[in-house]
Amino acid sequence: MCLPILVLKIIKRVIILLVLAAILFFGWTFVQVYKEAKTARPVKSQAIVVMGSAEYNGIPSRDLASRLDEAQVLFDKKYAPKIFLTGGSAPGDHYSEAGAGKTYLEKKGVPSSAIIANPVGRDTWESVLSVSKLLSADKIHTVIVVSDGFHLLRSTQMLNSLGYSTSAAPAINSPVHGLQLAIDFVRETVAVSASKIVGYKFLSVLRHGN
Repeated sequence: MCLPILVLKIIKRVIILLVLAAILFFGWTFVQVYKEAKTARPVKSQAIVVMGSAEYNGIPSRDLASRLDEAQVLFDKKYAPKIFLTGGSAPGDHYSEAGAGKTYLEKKGVPSSAIIANPVGRDTWESVLSVSKLLSADKIHTVIVVSDGFHLLRSTQMLNSLGYSTSAAPAINSPVHGLQLAIDFVRETVAVSASKIVGYKFLSVLRHGN
């Protein structure tokens, strides 16, 4: 067997091994994302952190409303005495996700003094990083993360990386179902997988440029 053919065979086998390793890596990450979505349970903590989602002219989207409703249930059951809301605003928008959430919860009877809106962040990492400063200032170390199930692993990992002890609660009445839910699980799997290699901060910088 001549050398070029042998080299080509070795290269082919290496490529096959790399592809198999990538499939196993993404597969295992998907299992982790899915498991967190299905098994996450809240434990009594110092605060509830609600991850932001879309709002329309100050009105929470159905997805955001489902997260806020879950946070209210936890608050009413005395899982935590404070609710921190995350989520900034789109360019040119007069409202933020956090601000819309605060108004929504106040109208549902949650005391204003128990709600801390943090309208900062263009993505999950920026939102978590910003709200962590408020949590730290309030000497909070344990939090319950509320979001859609598929989003819980990434959100809790981010807070864990900043030194917080977390549990999680999925938004039970989330409107995300069917094909969109499958797409979101795949997207989260890719995001979590990439973070294992380069970290969440780098992904945020890569996305926004700063």
